[in-house]
Amino acid sequence: MKKIIYLFFFIPLMINLAACYDDTGNYDYTDLPDVDIKMQDTVYATQSKTLELTADVDLNDAPESDYEFNWRIWSNEIGGVWEQKEIGNSRNLTYEVAEIPGSYTLVLTVTNKKTEVKTHKQIYLAVQGSITEGWMVLQEKEGKTDFDLIMSPYFSNRVENDEILHNVYETVNGEALPGRGVVIGSYYCIGRYQNVIVLTDKGGARLSAITMQKTFDMSTLVLDLSSWKPESYIFWQYYWSPGRFGYDAIVSNGRFYEYSAIRSTGFTTYTEPILKDGLTYKASPYAPKGFDYYQGILYDEIGGRFLGIEKNTWILKELAVATTTQPFDWGNMHASLRYMETGYNNYEYGLFEDWDTKKMTLCVFNFDTKPNIGVGKYPADNCPELEKAKYFAVGSLGPVFLYATDRDIYRYDYNGTNTGEKLYTLAQADEKITGMKIFKPCIHRFIPNHPYNNKVLILSTYNESKKEGKIYMYYINEVNGMIDIASEKVFEGFGEILDMEYNYPKYGT
Repeated sequence: MKKIIYLFFFIPLMINLAACYDDTGNYDYTDLPDVDIKMQDTVYATQSKTLELTADVDLNDAPESDYEFNWRIWSNEIGGVWEQKEIGNSRNLTYEVAEIPGSYTLVLTVTNKKTEVKTHKQIYLAVQGSITEGWMVLQEKEGKTDFDLIMSPYFSNRVENDEILHNVYETVNGEALPGRGVVIGSYYCIGRYQNVIVLTDKGGARLSAITMQKTFDMSTLVLDLSSWKPESYIFWQYYWSPGRFGYDAIVSNGRFYEYSAIRSTGFTTYTEPILKDGLTYKASPYAPKGFDYYQGILYDEIGGRFLGIEKNTWILKELAVATTTQPFDWGNMHASLRYMETGYNNYEYGLFEDWDTKKMTLCVFNFDTKPNIGVGKYPADNCPELEKAKYFAVGSLGPVFLYATDRDIYRYDYNGTNTGEKLYTLAQADEKITGMKIFKPCIHRFIPNHPYNNKVLILSTYNESKKEGKIYMYYINEVNGMIDIASEKVFEGFGEILDMEYNYPKYGT
C-alpha cells in the first residue's frame, strides 16, 4: 500500500522537473506568419458564365511566392465531396462555370511552401441556370462532335443579347461524344419531361434540356447497337398523338424503335413493334406526327406503303382501307418518300418520287380522319431543280413548302399556281447549304403561341476549303414563305454543321 502512495507522489514530481528543464539544443525557431482570408461566405454564379473572385488574403508581410493557392469545388449533394475537382491555382479565381444549377462548396486553400501549414476559406456557391430556349447546332469540328447553343433576341424575347454556348456536351459532362454526329432532337412531354437527344454513328446520349447533363447513354436505351445506323429522331408534338404518353422514336438502319419517358406507359428501352404474318418493312427516316388512332405510323420504303402500330397491341400492320374515293392509295404509293413534315392545318405533307417515272408529287394527309386520310395530291412537275433538292421546310401557319439545293431556295406554291419559284441564292460562292428549317417552337395545347412562330427561316452552310460552318437566319412571311433578305442574321465560328434543332425553355418559365 505504501508503494502505491509513493508512486502517486513520484509521478507528479517528475512531470514538474521535466517542465523546468531548460532545452539548450541548437534549434532555429521562426514565428509562423498568420494568414487571414477575407471573402464573402456566399457567392452566386451562372452556368456557362465566367465566375471571377478576388481573394483578400493577408500574408502578414510574407512574400506571396512563399505560398501556393488552390481552389476546389464540389456538389453539396450526397457524395459530392468525393467528386471534388480543382479549378484554379492562383490567388484570384477566373473560372467558366461548367456545373449544372444547384448548391456547391467552393474552397480556397493557402499553403505555406516551407512549413506546409494550410489555411482554408470555405464558400457556399449557388449556381443558377443560363440555358433557356435556343437553337442547337450539332457539328463536327477538328475531328470531334459536339453541339453549340445559340440564344438570341432575334428569335426569343427571353434574352437581351446574342450568346453562344460552345461545346455544350463536353463542357457540362466532362467527356466527348463518341463518333460522328448524325441527329440532334428535342423532346418535350406534358410540361414535365424535357430532353435533348444526340445520336452519333457510335451511339449518343439523352440529356436534360434544362441543364444539358447526361441522363442516359444510348447503349442503355438501345439493347443492341451492333446494327446501329441512326437516320432520324421523331418527337410527336401533337397532343392526341403518342407524345401524350411520353413516346418518341428512332429510325436506325431502316428499323423503327419507340420508347416512352413515362415508364408506366411504355418500355425501358427503344423497342421495335411486333411483326406478324411475315410482314417486313424498311422504315423511311420521315414519318407523320399528327394522329390519334395509332401508337406510331411509319412509311415502308420496300412496300411503298404506310404501316401503323395499333394502340395497346404493339403490332405493326397496314392502315385501314378507305371507305370513300381518295386522291391516292396510301397502301400502294409506288414511290419513295423524299420528305414529310407536319404543316398547315396540322396536316402531314409528304413529297413522293415515283419509282418508275421519277416524277414528284406532294401528297397531303390528315391521319386523324381514319380511315379516309387523303386530303390532296399536287403533281410537282413545274418545280425547278426539285430533283436536286436536298433540304425541305414546311410551314404550319400557311401553305408554305420550301425546298433547297446546295445554293438555292425555292417556294412551291402548291395550292395556287402549282409552280416553284426561286426565292434566294447564297451570296458566298464557296459556301453550300447543309440544312434548312422553319422556326416552329409551338407544341399543341402546351405551347400554343410564340412571337416568332413560323417567322424565322434558319439555314446552315459549310465552306469546305475553310472548314467553316455558318448559321443564317431570315425573317419570313409565315403565310406565304417569302424571305426578307434584308433581315439577315449570321452566326459564325462553327465546324461542319450536321444537324440543328430548337431547345425548348424550361416549362413554366
